[in-house]
Amino acid sequence: MIKVKVNEKEIEINDKTTYYELAKSVNTDKVPYLVKINRDVKELRRTPKNGEDIQFLYYKDQMAKDAYARTAILIMLKAIHDVYSDADAALKFKVQNAYYFEIKGRTLDAEGAKLIMEQYDKIVKSESLIKKIEYSKTEASKILAENQMDDVKLLFDFIYKPTIKLRYIDDYVRYINGELLYHTGMVKYYKIKSHKKGLLLFISTTDDESEVVERAIGEKQFDTLNASTNWARKLGINTVGVLNSHIATDTFDDLVIMTESYQDKQIGDIAELFKQTKKKLIFIAGPSSSGKTSFANRLAYHLKAIDLKPHLIACDNFFKEREDTPKDENGEYDFESILAMDTELLNSSIQKLLNGEKVEMPRFNFARGVKEYNGNFLQLNENDVLILEGIHCLNPALVPHIDQNDIFKVYVSALTEVSIDNANRIATSDLRLIRRLIRDIHLRRISPKDTILRWKSVRNGEEKSIFPYQERADIFFNSALIYEFSVIKDKAIAKLFIIADDPEVGMTARRLIKILNFFLGVDSIAIPAHSILREFLGNSILEVV
Repeated sequence: MIKVKVNEKEIEINDKTTYYELAKSVNTDKVPYLVKINRDVKELRRTPKNGEDIQFLYYKDQMAKDAYARTAILIMLKAIHDVYSDADAALKFKVQNAYYFEIKGRTLDAEGAKLIMEQYDKIVKSESLIKKIEYSKTEASKILAENQMDDVKLLFDFIYKPTIKLRYIDDYVRYINGELLYHTGMVKYYKIKSHKKGLLLFISTTDDESEVVERAIGEKQFDTLNASTNWARKLGINTVGVLNSHIATDTFDDLVIMTESYQDKQIGDIAELFKQTKKKLIFIAGPSSSGKTSFANRLAYHLKAIDLKPHLIACDNFFKEREDTPKDENGEYDFESILAMDTELLNSSIQKLLNGEKVEMPRFNFARGVKEYNGNFLQLNENDVLILEGIHCLNPALVPHIDQNDIFKVYVSALTEVSIDNANRIATSDLRLIRRLIRDIHLRRISPKDTILRWKSVRNGEEKSIFPYQERADIFFNSALIYEFSVIKDKAIAKLFIIADDPEVGMTARRLIKILNFFLGVDSIAIPAHSILREFLGNSILEVV
């Protein structure tokens, strides 16, 4: 027998009792999804140790939500396999609250979706235990080969691990990166529907998993994600294992040149499309660390190449004075809110410029919290165009007195093209957080801990101020680069190790370390000075600070 503490109460239990059994005995109304012991998160299948102070995690905890999603994904892959035994199925990406799956060489219609949905229901109702079995690397490689999981086998070919832990639902096997739920019946709420060539799996976005609302899928965002992942597949570099093989065989430089050329062509095409519109205004929006500034600069060069004269303006120079800046619920200045912008001044300045008037443009002094005027006058002539860049640029409330039809709108985001393998994706928000972390260290002298602590507020601001307007864009641009995790790994991982045990941010740091450790590191010397990635690495020839 051992003693543990649950809800501040010490109880005595059998040392063979699982967390799941313990949870059911003390919480008869609701079973949790995970447990947290100090800084460690554990699955319910495990057994407690003497003296543990146990905290159960429910759906409102993000770690529990993540485990729920991973379990839902594993069930989906099994359901597809059960219906189409020869299927080469993959999780391609997440869009809104849905995960998009495709089967290579097959288009799934409503009937196919119905069959998979019925099988998914059976797996859930079976309440099958989700097992975790540890194998030697040799044994695991044999199992992966027998089950035609070359994506996973190749992944571990470049990771030194003497053992590999695989997951089972009955006889179906997969590698899953992260914690899972105790049994399949714990994923009670979901919706599945056919979409394009594949399937969408919707799960809850609330703190109560019982409600699953199909959030509208923005077709522009979906098509951009699909095009990006399809391009990675065309190159044959859609998983980490393949990317690592390019680094190991010295073909990485070729990949960099090809990727940068592809991105440069996209920016050139956007410039040509804008010229055809004969408009004078380009507004560029996107979430934090999406590369908006580098994109705006590179677009400006492409516009110059086709006889236009672009002028870049940052929305950040049109903040209200600090004393007029709104505050959030914690009493902190809310710089993410559109109410922090001096929209009246921005509107009048743009209108005067469109009327041919000369306007003195402000520069915001962030240290003093005021706009300053230093004789920077601007006037638009016949071939001149204005590029405005900022997080609110797709929100019509930013320029309510200007006709939205006169604006060419671009949405920039970093949408990860490479997955760990066909069952494990990398969140786009994690890519942006790592980008921001290394930029803050080298260019802004902000500590990794402060960056991570600030990230939740940044993400909340994006949900309110950016994402609701993204489908208003005329063009979506994906700033992610297939190779970038390999380059930023060494820049970030040492700094993350320093805070890995921090009680406030350690869990996030360890999660990011785990992602980066899948990648082989490579020197940044091959990255061109005009690359969007240079905005975060440093040594960019563009004005990005």
